[in-house]
Amino acid sequence: MSHSAVNVDIIVSIGSGASNGIGVAGFELNASYVLVILGWVFLPVYIKADVFTMPEFLKKRFGGDRIRLYQTVLALILSIFTKISVDLYSGAIFLNQALGWNMYVSIIALVALAAEDYLLLFGLILFKQLLCCGSFYSYGYKLCVRVGGLQMIKELYPYSLADTTLHNDTMCGVPPEDYFSIIRPLNSSNGPPWVGIFGMTILSIWYWCSDQVIVQRALASKNLTHARAGCIVASYLKFLPLFLMIIPGMVARILFQDRIGCSTPQTCKEICGSESSCTDIAYPLIVIELMPRGLRGLMLACMIAALMTSLTSIFNSSSTIFTIDIWQRFRARAPQWELLIVGRVFTLILVGISILWIPIISIAQGGRLFDYIQSVQSFLAPPICAIYLLAILRKRVNEEGAFWGLICGLVIGLIRFAWEYSYSVPPCVLSHTDQRPDAIKFHYLYFAILLFVLTCLITITVSLLTRPIPDQCLHGLNIFDLNNPVKSTPIPTKSGGWHKADTSFEDKNSPLTVPIQSPSTSGQTLRIFSLDPMNKNGKYYFKLIFSWICGVEHQDDNQNGTSDTVTMPPLATENLFWKRFCNLNGVIILGFCAFLWAFFADYRIDKMYANA
Repeated sequence: MSHSAVNVDIIVSIGSGASNGIGVAGFELNASYVLVILGWVFLPVYIKADVFTMPEFLKKRFGGDRIRLYQTVLALILSIFTKISVDLYSGAIFLNQALGWNMYVSIIALVALAAEDYLLLFGLILFKQLLCCGSFYSYGYKLCVRVGGLQMIKELYPYSLADTTLHNDTMCGVPPEDYFSIIRPLNSSNGPPWVGIFGMTILSIWYWCSDQVIVQRALASKNLTHARAGCIVASYLKFLPLFLMIIPGMVARILFQDRIGCSTPQTCKEICGSESSCTDIAYPLIVIELMPRGLRGLMLACMIAALMTSLTSIFNSSSTIFTIDIWQRFRARAPQWELLIVGRVFTLILVGISILWIPIISIAQGGRLFDYIQSVQSFLAPPICAIYLLAILRKRVNEEGAFWGLICGLVIGLIRFAWEYSYSVPPCVLSHTDQRPDAIKFHYLYFAILLFVLTCLITITVSLLTRPIPDQCLHGLNIFDLNNPVKSTPIPTKSGGWHKADTSFEDKNSPLTVPIQSPSTSGQTLRIFSLDPMNKNGKYYFKLIFSWICGVEHQDDNQNGTSDTVTMPPLATENLFWKRFCNLNGVIILGFCAFLWAFFADYRIDKMYANA
C-alpha cells in the first residue's frame, strides 16, 4: 500500500474497489509476501550490521554522506506529493460529503486542526482502531444484510450503472469486464496488468524493506525471531483489506450507483466536485448513509482525529529531516530556537505547495486516488529499491556506483513525473480528445520495472569502473556473509583518512523538542533558549513568551543538556522451537498468497495474450 495513514488507506482502497473491482488487491497480497522477504532476507543483514536506521545502514555499507542527502531530498518530495497533499485531499473528500463544505474550506479546517498536538496520542491509539472496527461493521452489515453475500456482489456489480451511463453511447462509467480478477491483461487501464506484478514487488520492497518508518519497528525487536514474528503477524493482516475494504467498495457502488458510478463531467462535478470520477467518495457514503446516527458521528470524529495524527506526524518528520540534514549543513552551529523556527516555516511551505498540488490530484489517473499514489511512487521509489537490493546481494557495489545510480534514477523519474502531470487527463467521455504522447500512457508499473533495471545497470557499471570497497569494511553487511564473526571496519575516505563519526541518525519521526546533536558540536547539546532566572528583565519574559507560543521548553543557563546513549542489546540465542514456528508460518503465508492469486485469477492467460 501507500505511504499514507490508515484513514487514507481505507478511502483509497474502498474507492478502488468501487472503481475497478478487486484488481488492486494484488498490491495487498504482494505486500504480504514482501513482508516475509523483509524478515528472512533484509532483517538478518540489518541486525547483523547493528544499525538503528536505514541511513545508518547505507552509511556503514557505502560510506560518505551523499546517499543520505539523496534520501533526505527524496523523503521531502514524497512528503509533498504522496503524504501531505493526499491526506488533505482525502480528508476534504470526507468533510465535503459529510458536512457539505467546499473542498478548500475543508482543507483549511484540516490544516488548522493539525496545528493542535493534543489529538496526537489519543487519535493514534484509539481512533484508528475504531476506524478498523468500523470497517468490520460496514463489511458485515452491507455484505450480509443489504446485498446478500459474495455471490450476489459478483452478479450485481457489472450492472451498477448510473442513469447517465445508461443514456450515453460510450463505455464510461461501466465496470470493467475482469472486475473479479486480480490478474489483468497487458493493456489494462482499469487495474494493474499481470506483468505489473514485478513493478508491485519493486514498490513493496522499497516501502516494507527500506523505509525507516516501517523497518524501525522490526529493528526494535529483542532478537531476530521476534522481528520475524512481527513480520508474520503483519503479513497475515495484509490478507484482510481484500475483504474489509475492497469488496465493501464494490458493494458501495452497487448501493449508490448513481453517485459513485457517475459518468459525465457535469454530473460528477455536482456530486463530488471532480469532473473525472467520484469513486473515492465510496467510504464517506458508507459511513453517512449506512451507519446509525451515533456511530456515524463517532466514525466522523475518528476520521478527523486520525487525519490530524497523520498530518502532525508528517509535519514533525519533514521539519526534522530538513533542519538536521539540510539546514545544519549551512548553519552547523545554529541554536535550537533557530532550528525550531526554520522547521516550522519549512512546514508552512510544504503545506502551501501541497494545497496548490491538490487540483492536480483530483484529475490525475482518471480521478482515482489509489492509482495516483502508486504512480508517483513508481516514478521515484525504484532507484532506492535497487540500491538496497544490490547492497545486500552484491559486495562489489560501491558508493560511487550507488550514488550515480540513484542520481540517474531520480533524474529519469522526475522527468517522467513532470512530463506526466504537465498534461491534463480529459474525462472519460472526452477520451477521444486525449492529446497526450504515448510515452506518458505507458503504465506506471511498467515504468517502475524499467527504472529499476536502468538503476541496477548504471550502479553495477559505475561500481566496476571504480575502486572497490575493501573486504574488511563489508564483513556481515551482505546476505551471503552473515556467519562472518569478524566485525566490519569503517570505510576509508579517498584521502586516506576516516569518516568522522556521524551522530545525527535520530528518528526522523520525532518532533524537534528532543535534544539534537550535530557533528560539528560533538558531545554538546544544542539548547532551545538560554534563560537566566536571576536576570528577569524584558528580554527574559520575551524569550519565555516566545518559547511558550512555539510550544517548546526553555533551559536555564546553569543546566547543560545531556543526551542518553542508546545501545542495542546483544541478540539473544534464538529459541529453536519459535524459529521453526516462524519458518513454518512464512511458508504458509507464501502458499496462501499463491492460492489467493490463483483463486481470483479467473482471467485466462491465453486471453491476456490475445488482448495484448
